[in-house]
Amino acid sequence: MVSVTRVRLRAAFTATLVGVLATTLLPTESRASAPANSATSVERPQANWNVATSSRRGVMVDYRMLNVAGVEYRAIRLRARTTLLRWHVGAIDPPTRAGEIPPDAGSSINWPNEGLAGVVAVFNGGFKVGADGGGSMVDGLTLSPLVRGDMTLAINAAGHWKMGLWEPNFPGPSFHAIAYRQNLGPLIANGKVTNAALYANPLSWGSPLNNLPLQPRSALGIDARGDLLYVATMTSVSPGEIGRALLSAGAREGMELDINPYWPILGASFHVLHAPGDYPVQIPYSEHNPTIYNTGWERDFFVAMAEPNAWNCEWTSSGLGASSGVAQPQPLREACTH
Repeated sequence: MVSVTRVRLRAAFTATLVGVLATTLLPTESRASAPANSATSVERPQANWNVATSSRRGVMVDYRMLNVAGVEYRAIRLRARTTLLRWHVGAIDPPTRAGEIPPDAGSSINWPNEGLAGVVAVFNGGFKVGADGGGSMVDGLTLSPLVRGDMTLAINAAGHWKMGLWEPNFPGPSFHAIAYRQNLGPLIANGKVTNAALYANPLSWGSPLNNLPLQPRSALGIDARGDLLYVATMTSVSPGEIGRALLSAGAREGMELDINPYWPILGASFHVLHAPGDYPVQIPYSEHNPTIYNTGWERDFFVAMAEPNAWNCEWTSSGLGASSGVAQPQPLREACTH
């Protein structure tokens, strides 16, 4: 999104929304509760979803087209038990100084690092810093201040994720996040599209191109199992409409990502990629091929990777130490229990 007039109406509806949700909206975590024997039960295909990539653990990424009120949306799902996630800055935004961001979080997929695990999907992030859409942190370096009450995706050293309102208790004392990405208030809360998404001034949800409130939009959510859902369309829709599409995909909590024709970008591979490759699953009519993330892109984005085949192993990184104000690199390493 090029710019946003984040009208004070947003502050009003966010304050009201936070007051309503503060006692009810709990962070949704990527590793949901499951029966004791689930550690070795494979992730199975599901009706109406097509499998993009799988491993001996089962499905990693699946995808589908959703038709909601006559509009077609591309949806992908990252299975929480078989994939991990990282967030990257862009070459231009969020603004950084030369050498400030380690390669593991830079403006392109870090193939020597992320290629070890294998890339399975990539997708766009949120608004520019100048759009006042919320804050972010990566590898311990705060790029813009986090905003209380904004919807936040947190990612820890093992690539697990949580989504919830930013407040002192989020994401919890045991999560140990290495990255945060915010983008406005909740789009979906407790399994419902929020009143703010349905009824607030659309300018509160981004600066629409040519001042037309209906725009291509993207959104991110988490379902009841803790799986991560991405939904986008190049058809012009309202915030409430992208919210309903994300809800239709199964989200219980959700946040808007970037909007306007130039910015929604998605790619999912049919094979685990250990070197630059193609992403056949895309948003129909997207203005960009997601291979731009292989070599470098101007805006922030997410990279999803494959967990090891063995259930007793996972990809992880060192986490953050006591240092502040200086980025702490997070190269991946495989950790196994016996």
